[in-house]
Amino acid sequence: MRLSVVLKRVSSLACAVLLAFAFFAAPSSRPAKVSAAFRSEYEPVCETAYMLSMDTGKVIFEKDGDKKMLPASLTKMMTCIIAYERADSLDEMVVVDSRAVRFVNYNKEGATGVWTNIKVNERFTLKDLIYNALVASENCAAEAIGYYISKQYYGSDTNEEFIQFMNDRATEIGCTNTKFKCASGLTTDFENHYSSAHDMALIANHLMNIPELAEIAYTPHSYGIKPTNKHDNVQWVVSTNLLIREGEKGADGTDYFYQYCEGVKTGYLIKSGHCFAAYAKKNVGGRDYHYIAVLMNDHAPTAKDRNYAFVDAKNLFEWAFNNLYITDIYNTNVPITEIPLKLAWNMDSITLVPQDDFSTILPKGVKSTSVSKEITFVDEVAEAPIRKGQKLGTAVLTYDGEEIGRINLVASESVERSTLLAILDWVNNLFASVIFRIFLVLAVLGVAGYIFVSYSRKQRMNSLKRSVSRRKATRRTYR
Repeated sequence: MRLSVVLKRVSSLACAVLLAFAFFAAPSSRPAKVSAAFRSEYEPVCETAYMLSMDTGKVIFEKDGDKKMLPASLTKMMTCIIAYERADSLDEMVVVDSRAVRFVNYNKEGATGVWTNIKVNERFTLKDLIYNALVASENCAAEAIGYYISKQYYGSDTNEEFIQFMNDRATEIGCTNTKFKCASGLTTDFENHYSSAHDMALIANHLMNIPELAEIAYTPHSYGIKPTNKHDNVQWVVSTNLLIREGEKGADGTDYFYQYCEGVKTGYLIKSGHCFAAYAKKNVGGRDYHYIAVLMNDHAPTAKDRNYAFVDAKNLFEWAFNNLYITDIYNTNVPITEIPLKLAWNMDSITLVPQDDFSTILPKGVKSTSVSKEITFVDEVAEAPIRKGQKLGTAVLTYDGEEIGRINLVASESVERSTLLAILDWVNNLFASVIFRIFLVLAVLGVAGYIFVSYSRKQRMNSLKRSVSRRKATRRTYR
């Protein structure tokens, strides 16, 4: 594997680890169900929905988030992630495989308004194809990416390697109800191509943490592709995400523009309805808030009908921005509790503080004091020496009866061990130990046994002496 690919994989894996830390700080392998305290008064039209805070990893809205659904063109998010992670450079030239074009032409009956302006053997940079796939939702571009990566880097004559990468990466990111069959999402094979709002939120979150892809996903104005070997003029790529296109209206005449939306991907099939993975950012009270919302299947008969995935996303974002706030619960300078301490001179306890600052998202008006904590210690009594920052306990934080996070509790200072107290403790432990007590009992029994044997032996000797004396006295008498 080439160095640039390795570096991209390491960088991407690092992002995944950071995301996993935020997502899986709770003990379960999946973010907890949304608390009743976060229930929005708005009920989405879409069949399933999933919304999370990128700042805290907290799930703030869910409607059948694990239900398997047709992801349609939301699939392309993973396609672009794999392209970015596997290729050496986005400037590489790609020749469009004829099978990519045939695939789109063969499967276009599953959607309305599907077309392609990409030609067989047309040459694009990989970056241009990603723009086509992620921004304009061009199916042929996505399929062409799959064939290119499989052949260029793995010597495969099919795109099966690429599809396998998509599925493997989904698992690595944390998806549990996702299976991909194609790179574009242009399929109604629900048995082999499906995902969930939860899984698509993880994928969208991952994509938006890759700066190059996040920049592409937020293309409010058209992007120009230079003339190619098949097109003499500039080809303009226009986003299908109407929430980022100010002044543009949908086919139904609705102005969907939302100034805080900055990505990421739309989708539509007749059987999937409108789908939308959305990202929005807003500064509230001097703090930036970042949300991912995924809406799947509004049951629109055609792509030109009112897009309730757009409507739902906008309403959920507005609800979150207006009603939820990140609250600082603890910082590393705030004492949480004390734990008994031994073997330290003039100290019988030590203060514990959070290892890291902890913030969470709470409904408007709820104070940090509403968060409860349950503390457990590594040991009931800490023993010097203690180093500053050493983990001595854990605090489980709950709100509204549900766990919202865990923090490590660490020593607020370093404490040296007292040699004298350590010796006295050793002696005390020695006397208190079972082995010592057994040894003491054995020793006492041994001494008692020795005394008894010695006494018995002395008695026998005295008895023998008296017997000898009597015999001697008897002999003198007979003489």
